[in-house]
Amino acid sequence: MKKVILMSMEDDKIEWSPAKYQLLDSLKARGFVTYVILPDRLKNRSRITAIDYVINAKGMTAWEIRKEIIKINPQIVIATLYVDTAITYLLPFIMKDTSFYYYNLEIYTPYVDKEIMSEDIKYYFGYKLRYPLEKIKEILYTRFAKGFTIQDPLRRKLAAKYHVWHPNTIYIPNSYVFNESALVPKGREGVIYSGGIKRRFLVEQFDDLKSIHDLPVVFTGIIDSWCFKRIKKLQRTNPNLKFVQQVLSINEYTDYVRQFAIGLVWYSSLKEDETHYCMGLSSGKMFKHLSLGQPIIAVDCMGITETVNKYQLGVVIHNISELPQAYKIIMDNYSYYQENVIRTYQQRFDFKKRIEPFLELIENDVSLNV
Repeated sequence: MKKVILMSMEDDKIEWSPAKYQLLDSLKARGFVTYVILPDRLKNRSRITAIDYVINAKGMTAWEIRKEIIKINPQIVIATLYVDTAITYLLPFIMKDTSFYYYNLEIYTPYVDKEIMSEDIKYYFGYKLRYPLEKIKEILYTRFAKGFTIQDPLRRKLAAKYHVWHPNTIYIPNSYVFNESALVPKGREGVIYSGGIKRRFLVEQFDDLKSIHDLPVVFTGIIDSWCFKRIKKLQRTNPNLKFVQQVLSINEYTDYVRQFAIGLVWYSSLKEDETHYCMGLSSGKMFKHLSLGQPIIAVDCMGITETVNKYQLGVVIHNISELPQAYKIIMDNYSYYQENVIRTYQQRFDFKKRIEPFLELIENDVSLNV
């Protein structure tokens, strides 16, 4: 029996991480019995059929979780974030017949948004104090892992800056499985921004939205307090800008996004927030739009700008005030941009194809340990 454990100690929202639930789907399709370790009970489990066993680690110490992993005795353990490696870092020295991997989804840096300090000072200083030791654990785990995945060379370079690197690195964009039946139908109009409506993503240009008066734009997602204050002012002067705070299932989210012609990919983070400033191919929202054959307007961002321009997936703007002009350019040539998106996505970003080298690596390890 082939057993794999996926660590997901960041949160219990597997449904909202395509990297995780699609990886589980792929492992299940290859005959693995799948275990997931979460910090709480799994919500909406019926929507994620590729999980065989869930370990609810709420209230468990790191050592108790390690003992549970040792008891399961899997062939493969996959960590996804530093909160996972903080638990698993000792296990490669104990479990000699198990292969460990770091399927990295977020680069761990010492940066914490200052808005968080004003809202939760305990969390802010707790994060700062924990960082040196947790970083050492992450480095140690990666050093003795069999392989490391990250989204692209830009992100690999940034991870290495913070001492996390591996000679056996595989690039896997934070993309979706391509589904032709889900493509945006012809005749759609309008712009949709989906995801976090948060200071850390939008701080540099949010106030420039006031210059957009004629183009209807919908923003949907979770709104933080910093943006909420500014939205109240915008709604008095810019009724064409609609802000919808909602949490949808993954299928509802897909159907909602498909109502619009163009996706807005907007990261205007501060330079010191390197994880989001160097977004590259880790943007799930960009790949949601592209997976639906939806051209994008992207605010200039490292890694995203180069991809959009190289493959003509839409229009890159330098300031959000340029949004109406970019919208017109795409709508006047919609078929051209949509065809580029669909062709490029199938060739370069389809998760089903991009995950194969990682799956082959795991399968080879399992066969060697039999």
